[in-house]
Amino acid sequence: MATIAFFLCLLASISAAALAFSTQSTQPLAYCNRRQALLGIVTTTSCTVLTPPSPALARAPGSTDVSEAISQIQDASQSLRTLLNDWALYSVIDAEGRAGSTDGARRILGGIAPQAGSAAIEAAKNTPLYRIDVAFVTVRKAVLEGDEAWADNLDLDKFEDLAEKIVYGVQKADGNFYGVLFAQKGTSMIEAIFTETKMLVKEGIDDLDEIVGLLKDAGASGVII
Repeated sequence: MATIAFFLCLLASISAAALAFSTQSTQPLAYCNRRQALLGIVTTTSCTVLTPPSPALARAPGSTDVSEAISQIQDASQSLRTLLNDWALYSVIDAEGRAGSTDGARRILGGIAPQAGSAAIEAAKNTPLYRIDVAFVTVRKAVLEGDEAWADNLDLDKFEDLAEKIVYGVQKADGNFYGVLFAQKGTSMIEAIFTETKMLVKEGIDDLDEIVGLLKDAGASGVII
C-alpha cells in the first residue's frame, strides 16, 4: 500500500505542477513536509540575471523514456553542484541589506520556466531540475512494470525515500530564493534563509548522488559516475 500511495502522490505532483505553471502564482512557497511538497510546484515570472549552465544531457518535459530520465537525474546533480560552486553569485546581499536578484538560482532549480511549447522543451533540456519529479516517476514505473532487465536489482524503497526528499528539497530551496526577496532588509533573516537554502542544496547533491549509485548498483544502462 505504501508504494501505491507513493506512486499516486507523485502522479498528483505531475498534474498539480502543470496547473501551477499555467496559473503562475506569485506567492512564496511554504511546505510543511516532504509529501506535501510533492503536491505542486509554484513559479513566478521575472527577468533573467544569471543563466544556468547547459548540461550535456536532459530530456523534454513529460518524456517517459527511462534512459532520458536517468540522464536527467545525473544532470540534476551537476546542476546543484554548479549552484553550490557559484553560491556567492546567487546569495547576494546589497549595500542596503536587501537580497539581490535570485532569478538565476531559481532557473537552475527549475522554478522559472516557460509553460509550454518549444520554449518549454528547450528550458527542460537546459534545466534538469525542471520537472525532476517526472524523471523519478518514469524510473519507478519502469521498475514496477519490469520493463528493464535491472528492475529487480534496484532498491525501490530507498529510491522512493530519496526521490521524495529531493523533490521536497528542490522546491523548498526554490521557495526560499523567492521568499528571501520579501525579507526585511538589514536583518539576520536574509542570511538565515540563504544558510538554510545552501544546506538544502548540499543535501540534494548527496541524495542525487546516492540515487545514481543505486541505479549503477542495479545495473541500469547509461549511468556514469
